[in-house]
Amino acid sequence: MQVNLRKEPRRRDKGSYSLLWKDRRGFSQSVHVEGIEISDSGIALRGSSELLPGCVVYIEARQGTLAGYCAVRNCIRIGTDYRIGLEFDPETRRTLAAALDEDIDYYEYLQISPKAEFATIQRVYKFMAGRLHPDNPETGDPDRFVLLNRAYDVLSNPERRAEYDATYKGHDLKANPIFELSEFVNGIEGETNRRLGILSLLYNRRRTNPEQPGVSMFEIEKRMGFPREYLDFTTWYLKAKEYITMGDNVELTLTAIGVDYVESNASQIPILQKLLTSGPKTTTGPEPAREKARRSHGPPLELGAGESVAGDSSRGPQPDVGQATGASGQPFDTGLK
Repeated sequence: MQVNLRKEPRRRDKGSYSLLWKDRRGFSQSVHVEGIEISDSGIALRGSSELLPGCVVYIEARQGTLAGYCAVRNCIRIGTDYRIGLEFDPETRRTLAAALDEDIDYYEYLQISPKAEFATIQRVYKFMAGRLHPDNPETGDPDRFVLLNRAYDVLSNPERRAEYDATYKGHDLKANPIFELSEFVNGIEGETNRRLGILSLLYNRRRTNPEQPGVSMFEIEKRMGFPREYLDFTTWYLKAKEYITMGDNVELTLTAIGVDYVESNASQIPILQKLLTSGPKTTTGPEPAREKARRSHGPPLELGAGESVAGDSSRGPQPDVGQATGASGQPFDTGLK
């Protein structure tokens, strides 16, 4: 498979943005626009206002990581709207790249240890590149391919990797102390409770980050404090029951059946309720980079005008009945046995 290096990869963008600039008379103007596609060096937008090529504008995402100055490269009328092409200035590029770096744990994305050697990183990269390359008609994914290249560029360079390791703490995940209890370790009871543990982690992720609900096995291992081989049977069972699925990126995701199970049983299984409310919560990312851009750029221009319902017995298959015990030692049905 040949990699096309002539054109910078672009990815679809559905974000909403505000553009701010000064007109020829020096008055501040603004317009709301919608994203079309974005790359590391620029963005294509759809809006109602015509902008002259060469004009300098300030772009700010309503929700997201993009904020900074850009130059208008083209503006083409399409029907009643305009397609606007912007090129990021160097500082905006750095701000966007830094924000993307902070949002993603590259080690987790590659499913490797933070101590992985270069040979391992290179081997995993080649495998994933073959699957994700846009030229692959079956599994190609331009967005994930761009992220894969960004991760490899950092982790394959000793200096950049050292800098990344020194500043990024996301891969230093802490295990929830609840999983240190004997109820999660010994026998059938421990196996059943480990299933509840995985379901609770995936449920919290899906609720807090519905657009990216997957959780890697690397993160699950860290959150629960168990090695992968200790969880293989657990994940096999949950997949066989169709409570979870595993995608091509080796991330586990909770299904609708799994959501129904968790919500139908949370009030009946004390240890499940405790799992859902204990430990570090899954977050959707750090402080938006637009705040960082404000601090680095200074005030740009004047701003112109311009819970799921709990499941019931009618929703999906009913679980079998099993038993597990909580810290009190009292048995209760889990449906995971």
